[in-house]
Amino acid sequence: MSLSHIFGYIKSLESKNSLQIAIAYILIAYFFHAVQITFYKSGHFNIVPQSLFLRSFISIIFLFLFQWKENFYPKNRTKYLLQSQTLGALGSLFYFYGINFISLSEGAILFATNSIWSQLMVSFMNGERITKSRFLNSIICIIGIVLVVNPTITVEDPFMHIIGCSCILICSVIQSLGFIIMKKIGTEVPSTITTSYFHIMVIITSSLQQQYIGRFEYFNGYFYYIAGFAVFTMLGQLIQFRAQTLVTYDKLCNYTYSQTLYIIIIDYVIFNKILSLNGIIGGSLILFGVFKQLAEDKKSRN
Repeated sequence: MSLSHIFGYIKSLESKNSLQIAIAYILIAYFFHAVQITFYKSGHFNIVPQSLFLRSFISIIFLFLFQWKENFYPKNRTKYLLQSQTLGALGSLFYFYGINFISLSEGAILFATNSIWSQLMVSFMNGERITKSRFLNSIICIIGIVLVVNPTITVEDPFMHIIGCSCILICSVIQSLGFIIMKKIGTEVPSTITTSYFHIMVIITSSLQQQYIGRFEYFNGYFYYIAGFAVFTMLGQLIQFRAQTLVTYDKLCNYTYSQTLYIIIIDYVIFNKILSLNGIIGGSLILFGVFKQLAEDKKSRN
């Protein structure tokens, strides 16, 4: 069976069962995101820019093979592509720097707060009054954050643990704003184009960071880890963006937290890391606050 027949069959499934296919895409995409973070953590990257640069460089080459006939400058959408993906690239620099100093599980739980930040920013940008319920859910998440960030006696370097957690939170806030802007891109722009803009912005931002504060680091298996990091990032983003073009994000947002489950399992199986009691309690509070807010938003829309 040729690729054209396979893609045609997939498109027919998407048209008949758009919600179910979109959910399947999201679950697969966030598994790939969990795998790409595992490649990064396994590779012992101490300096972020070089790994992000090479990852994006490899991804751009693959993407070009699939989209060289596409319109790279869609009318009235290019500025949103640039704005949203620049924020996404900046967030990635913070995320992959911070994840060096904390466990994958802690990083995944702290990053899950992006839903709370997105909703608070939307309320602020639209001039809406923050409800008591939304405020309470935010407080629950903040308490959870304090418990996760709070160093325990098992942390080797408490100060760098706090720095790592802070970087993940900064990434979550920055990328939340990027997701808000990304909604303005529209469904007519292919996900490959959006992904390409992201990697172009990463190449620019990581090059600047490498120029001023980075240093080159090489180790055994360097290109193996870079390739795994790049390929699974690209696959995850392509499938994720495709899912978001099939249905509205509110129908998918709960399923994005599957990445947290994947990472907790990977953290235990590969890195033999288990969340501390503070981390378990704090993570539970964060996820409870997020899901409570999402459920209330869904109820209000209905």
